[in-house]
Amino acid sequence: MDTNNLADRVVRNGWFKSSVTEMGHDMHTAPENIAKLLGNPITGRAGKRIEPLAPTKQVSANAKSLSVVHGLGSFPIHTDGAHRLQPPRFVVLVCTSPGTSPVPTTLIRFRDLQISESERERLEVAPFLVRNGRRSFYSTICSPSRTFIRFDAGCMMPQGAESEASASLIAHRADEIGFTLVHWRTGDVLVLDNWNVLHGRGLGAAEASNDRKLLRVSVL
Repeated sequence: MDTNNLADRVVRNGWFKSSVTEMGHDMHTAPENIAKLLGNPITGRAGKRIEPLAPTKQVSANAKSLSVVHGLGSFPIHTDGAHRLQPPRFVVLVCTSPGTSPVPTTLIRFRDLQISESERERLEVAPFLVRNGRRSFYSTICSPSRTFIRFDAGCMMPQGAESEASASLIAHRADEIGFTLVHWRTGDVLVLDNWNVLHGRGLGAAEASNDRKLLRVSVL
């Protein structure tokens, strides 16, 4: 497979789906090697470049993760790394096990939300407190001074009615339009344009099993 223009393909469509064998890798080398085709891999919150992701019950979840709120249930759509001043440009996900109770990853391009000009103006001014410990800061969902979308109800606290309305607009519009679903198989690879695509986990009340495992590498 020609991977020379992988970043262009991801940006053009919003994501790229393949498998480790189609991309010429094995399960262990794929996450970081694919990430290096896209840019500079970075470490996650635990200080690891390759981060294992598995559904976790609320009582066992990291206090800063979405699992502490949603447990084994569905994750709302979000930007990975929204707590950073600049979220990762790309996210590489490799499935090592879909789990005994598989749930899909949900995807939606921001451009497909059909945001009007007046709605965009609201998203550019309604403030949120982005919680990141001592490095917390204020931000908006969109901004004319940057090219990425910042959206994550897990770390972005609305600062007033306009902010609450902005967050509701994104969530409700996505539900109305519908999601693209990625149903995982062992060895699947998914590369996301994290600046322009929101993603989540599962639909409705479906719960994931804790033997579902993805490997994630974030790329600047």
